[in-house]
Amino acid sequence: MARPFEPPSPVFVGRARELELIRDLLDRSAAEEAQTLIVSGDAGVGKTALIARACGLDARPTTTLIGACLPLASMSIPLLPIRSALRDIGEPIDSAADGHPDVDGRDATIRFDGWLDRRCAAQPVVLVVDDVQWADRSTLDALMYLVAGPARRRLSVIVTLRSGEVGLGHPLHRWLADIRRLPRTSELGLEPLDRAGTAAQIEGLMGVPPHQTLIDDVHRHGRGNPYFTRLLVSGLPPDARNAPTEFPATLSSAVLQSWSLLSAPTRRLATILAVGGRPMRADELAEVMGDEALAPVHGRLDEAVAGGAIEVVEGGAYWFHHPLNAEVLEAQLPEDERRELHRRFADVIEARMNDGAPAATIVAVADHRAESGDASSALDWAMRAADALEATDGWAEQLRLVRRARALLPDGPGAEARRGALLRRQRSIAAAAGATLDELEAVEALLARADSDGEPLVAAELMVRRMHLRFMAGRGFIEVGAMREAVRRAFADRSSAEYALALAELAHAELWAELPDAAAHARAAIVVARGANDPRALSHALAAASMAATFAEDLPLASSYGREAVAAALAAHDWMAFVHALLWEANAVETWASEWFAERMAERRLELVARGGPQAYVAWLSASEASSLLVIGRGAECEERLRVALGSNAGPLGDVAARLTAARFASLQGRRAEAQGHLLRADELFADGSAFLAFEFDAVRAEVRLGGGDQRGAFEAAMAGATGEGTRPTMCEWLIPLAARALADLARAARDDGGDAGEVLAELDALAERFPGALRDIGMVTPLVARQMTAFDALYAAEQARARITEDEPAAWTAAVDACAAAGLPWEEAYARWRAADALLGRGRDRLRGSEMLRDGLGLARRLGARPVEDELLGLAERARIPVGEPADVASDAPAALPGLTDREREVLELIAVGRTYGEIARTLMISEKTVSTHVSHLLAKTGTANRVELAGLAHRVARERPDDR
Repeated sequence: MARPFEPPSPVFVGRARELELIRDLLDRSAAEEAQTLIVSGDAGVGKTALIARACGLDARPTTTLIGACLPLASMSIPLLPIRSALRDIGEPIDSAADGHPDVDGRDATIRFDGWLDRRCAAQPVVLVVDDVQWADRSTLDALMYLVAGPARRRLSVIVTLRSGEVGLGHPLHRWLADIRRLPRTSELGLEPLDRAGTAAQIEGLMGVPPHQTLIDDVHRHGRGNPYFTRLLVSGLPPDARNAPTEFPATLSSAVLQSWSLLSAPTRRLATILAVGGRPMRADELAEVMGDEALAPVHGRLDEAVAGGAIEVVEGGAYWFHHPLNAEVLEAQLPEDERRELHRRFADVIEARMNDGAPAATIVAVADHRAESGDASSALDWAMRAADALEATDGWAEQLRLVRRARALLPDGPGAEARRGALLRRQRSIAAAAGATLDELEAVEALLARADSDGEPLVAAELMVRRMHLRFMAGRGFIEVGAMREAVRRAFADRSSAEYALALAELAHAELWAELPDAAAHARAAIVVARGANDPRALSHALAAASMAATFAEDLPLASSYGREAVAAALAAHDWMAFVHALLWEANAVETWASEWFAERMAERRLELVARGGPQAYVAWLSASEASSLLVIGRGAECEERLRVALGSNAGPLGDVAARLTAARFASLQGRRAEAQGHLLRADELFADGSAFLAFEFDAVRAEVRLGGGDQRGAFEAAMAGATGEGTRPTMCEWLIPLAARALADLARAARDDGGDAGEVLAELDALAERFPGALRDIGMVTPLVARQMTAFDALYAAEQARARITEDEPAAWTAAVDACAAAGLPWEEAYARWRAADALLGRGRDRLRGSEMLRDGLGLARRLGARPVEDELLGLAERARIPVGEPADVASDAPAALPGLTDREREVLELIAVGRTYGEIARTLMISEKTVSTHVSHLLAKTGTANRVELAGLAHRVARERPDDR
């Protein structure tokens, strides 16, 4: 008689560690070890949802009792949560009390405990009591009695507690102190979600990947509180870029619940604190309020703390338990009153300032002056605050203040010069912060000024930077025409750093476009940059030269150029140049689809972090690392890197790089909706993704479409990448095998429908004529690249054989399996093993080899989490009647129950029992097949069985006869 536990929100994200803790507690309780758990956290942080999720994952028949305490003011109902929990499962408390309808208090608790004893004997019981901070004395006593009850019963008592509402002197303090001393009691403090968790929740609520700006805005307001997040995004359109400018009424009422219970003077004090915008001491608040006596202010603050609206923070200051309270309270004020309070705060803080005031104090005055509506004063203070922040790493704050100063700057004498200075400052700050769009805005405005002022060298440098930023923002790939124009403008001084930079990036653009003068332009740029003694220009020139040498397959020269380019970028503190250079430095050694490349990206990422590089570039490297980790099958590490990239404000480029890998990962693991969502977000950011040859748009799009059953769309995506202009895109090696796979699926579908596959096979013939083999990316063929190309060619040949139903299909797929294994391509190997097993068990009529291929493929698919391949292999195993059970342990109870067997014989018997072949047993135990045969002969003799079938049957019978021993 279990009640389904329904969480307050259908979207649940993260909390893996917390879920594991609760599930472990439920397991221990089910094993007759009573457990108690106190789950604490802010209102709305997801305590109830977490418990619901954990209980919902428990497949055991369980009685779940759920009751909630209520904040009753004028009445008290003894044992309210227990009464309501029993009522919900059709067991009123008088029934649980053995027919004593009038029992109350102590007697009811004792009788309920007896009822629990009987129910726990039948099945595990979970008693959940929500919001214990509102519990009456009888409920607290009853819970204490239950928790202190018999240790050997299948009972879990889980209580939730709003940590922000248990202030000093709360009656629950004594109860908590006592309950914590009891055995088998544990606690779990639930923290808000991080940015990545908030992003996942928003995506679940909205059904599409949200814009990064929306994630930032919602996380800034809600601080990871799932309930606040849900209210903030409720009703927003799928393409929303920001949280609503006005807080929804449901959010306001939820946030102000504790505030509304305070007295009128205390509510006024809390509102003034909210306008202050930061933790404040009582004397500061009194000064703003104009009160001479501190006693009334202290009294109101004590009331607010006791009511859970405000808490004491470091230094004896006061602030709201959740910052959203301050935002909502301030928004409730009329504009005139709000502006007047901001003016008073600015006056008070400014009067207290001295010459050594910290930057935070100056920023506070600047913000209050801006909110007061005094434009002239706000402009001056914005500049003072930005200047004060220069000695810190507060890039985002500096950027905000400089943008405010630009907006407040009035027209008049000298205004243009000041505006130009502010734009240059915005550009510099944005570059240091990795704020791509803010820097692009400043660069475009400065470029317009340089053109009108006749400054060709300045214009040339700005054109190069605009191209970089447009690339990083997804607004355009590296453009030959734009760089030719930059070179033309910088031609006025061919010894300048600007000329070297423009020439270097012209070479860069020409290399992607496969134009012949690229290498010569790169070498010339190096000469000019060295002469100008400019590390930034030199880094870009050396990176272009490394790229050119890689294209020419001169890897030693490419590696040398790459290392020097990285060093020059670090000397220039140019982070875009640093990442660009290190990618080509790595490409000069090994393919990105390798363990070496992943480890190199990790090393450089840590170096970037140590040097204080912006988060956007750290995210870019995290995404590059993740793509390599995915290819080589290190899924857990890939997921960790993706979480870093997607959980930070990565900027468009880092976000796209991470989204493409996340889309591919999700597709390979069968999470189709997630894969499509990530790809949709990448397409939103980079509208013409196929033009960005440095990214794997086409290959990922083809894989995602195949995973979604859109074979025609997958073929078109693969061909778009294979036949596009310029050099070949990233993951070009996958394109032709994927195109052939799509056609093979279409051919089979046509036959399954009783139609003719002739048209599809004609397309396959045309594909094979145009592309005799898989495409190869630029660069020298290292031994690993050679093995990978062999694998992709083998996959291509096997797909053609599958489409045409040729006699050599089993051999073709077997060759593909071996080639993928040798090339370190586990995802492709798992897929090939499925196809090989299907071919061997069908047209190949080789049950022994087919069974081995199937089981090995199943093991690999499970290790990777490749659910689509796993499902196909399980279906094939069922149709072919091939046992695929996994041994529970190397020495299970059934073989152990047979007398006279050695340890090795038990190991062999266990594997025989689940249908393993001699070859599979030999590989599992790392012995020869001849040794396996010897052990089997001994087993037959000792057990009196005639063959392996009888031997396996004996093991299964013994296992069934000893259920209590397992």
